[in-house]
Amino acid sequence: MPVKQEKLEEKVCETFEEQGFEVEKDGDKLKAFREGEEKVLTAYSSEKYSQEEVLNGKNEGIVFVDEGLSDLKEDIDVSIIYNEDEGGEYDLPSYELIGDIAVISELTVDEDEAVEGILEHHPSVKTILLKEGGLNGEFRVGDYEKLYGDETETVHTEFGINLKVDPTKTYFSERFSTERDRVISQIDEGEKVLVMFAGVGPFAIMAAKKALPEKVVAVEKNPEACKYLNENIKLNNAGDKVKAFCGDVKDIEYKEEFDRIIMPLPGSADQFLGLAIDLISDNGVIHYYRFLEDQNWGKIISEIEESIGDKEFEILDKVSTGDRGPSIERVCVDIEVRK
Repeated sequence: MPVKQEKLEEKVCETFEEQGFEVEKDGDKLKAFREGEEKVLTAYSSEKYSQEEVLNGKNEGIVFVDEGLSDLKEDIDVSIIYNEDEGGEYDLPSYELIGDIAVISELTVDEDEAVEGILEHHPSVKTILLKEGGLNGEFRVGDYEKLYGDETETVHTEFGINLKVDPTKTYFSERFSTERDRVISQIDEGEKVLVMFAGVGPFAIMAAKKALPEKVVAVEKNPEACKYLNENIKLNNAGDKVKAFCGDVKDIEYKEEFDRIIMPLPGSADQFLGLAIDLISDNGVIHYYRFLEDQNWGKIISEIEESIGDKEFEILDKVSTGDRGPSIERVCVDIEVRK
């Protein structure tokens, strides 16, 4: 179902404003500003544009389309905005789409209505899952109830990268895609990149395909996630750049330092920050993810100061990447370390 052009642009604006950007209209483009960062955003509604018009257009920055133009992902890098509130009389719960699987975070409406509404908006959805509680266990995997369908393995596409994943076996969120793009856009040509807690490979594979690193080392402890990580390296023809290691990041024998280290484990990344500092090169950057409670930045800064010891460092950026609860944000601190 098409999303009207104006509504599509509103949804794009909301996505970036939730991450602390100021967004303004500039002709037929949108520009998103955050301290030290600027992005150009282009939105195309299938109600207004044809596939040919999009392909022949000046597609600057990040390109967003509605579901009616989703076939364009085979030709150009697009992010798909789905219609969640037009064209029907359903009161839908909050959910995310991972490939052709819909994941409901909380069932706030009647179950049958939720299923019918999601299927009306997304006829291609093959399975609808309901999260039951938070993430559990060593590997941060959630419990799910199947509300519709049985198959839980899918292929999710973002920014032209294909990721095979089963959300019932390994953590993955499509809502983190814009943050992944933010980090990857900072990688300079020739960098050596380490991705701790790599999951099924979104950061690592996007780095290899969207930037020009010398190499990317991806480490993942969950055997199921590591299986998908290796499959996704092959799926995206990234084997010349990405090397996967299955195991605990503390047990891997590292033979070199890295120019950039990504640590997307906000619940316990503090336990591995010392290792990251040991492995980072002079003037290298660590992307350190944590949960921020009640805007208590002092606690996170103290963690950094304690781990870094007598080395010099500079905080390049502090970025909110989404909410975990009413007073808890998931944040990333970009740290430059000088040895």
